[in-house]
Amino acid sequence: MLNRTQQILIAIVAVAVLGMLWFAGNDRRDDVGGAVPDAPADAPADAQSAASAVPASEVRGVPRNGTLDPVSIDPQRSADRLPQLQADALLKAYRDNAAQADRDYLNQYLIVEGVASGIRREGEQVFVDIRTNDPGANVRALLLPRQICGPAGRECEVEARATMVRRGQKVALECNGAGLADGMPLLRDCLLRGGAN
Repeated sequence: MLNRTQQILIAIVAVAVLGMLWFAGNDRRDDVGGAVPDAPADAPADAQSAASAVPASEVRGVPRNGTLDPVSIDPQRSADRLPQLQADALLKAYRDNAAQADRDYLNQYLIVEGVASGIRREGEQVFVDIRTNDPGANVRALLLPRQICGPAGRECEVEARATMVRRGQKVALECNGAGLADGMPLLRDCLLRGGAN
């Protein structure tokens, strides 16, 4: 049995350790890792655009604080903001007006979010099917053979990245729009990001 002095010392050490852990986890600024603080509203337009630019060498595109970072995870691409849309919205756009949807999305680089219904392989091609509100229609995203799998643009094979996604998981993919295939929206050259918001 511990005497009173030993109990007090153990409690003090425990509080000190918890305090250090708390400070270690909360000392990060919001602009670490690629997020850039907003420029003041009265700053010139050039200063605001410079503040929103993220150098391609920094880790970027990673979801933070429950919000999807709208720039590419690929350090080889520009740090310009990418259009974001849900898989349901893409399907609806093609069903409402396929010609207009092609003008908006065909060969455009964008982020599509949704819930994975599975990852499959057909021959050499690995793809993710993303659920929509219509159980008979998915958005199909053809994955690049090399994927971004970690900070600073670390690459891995598509099979290694695909094993990180489960059916029913929220996903976000960066892709080029590729029109319709068998009545479903098709995306190509896709990079699989982390979970979506």
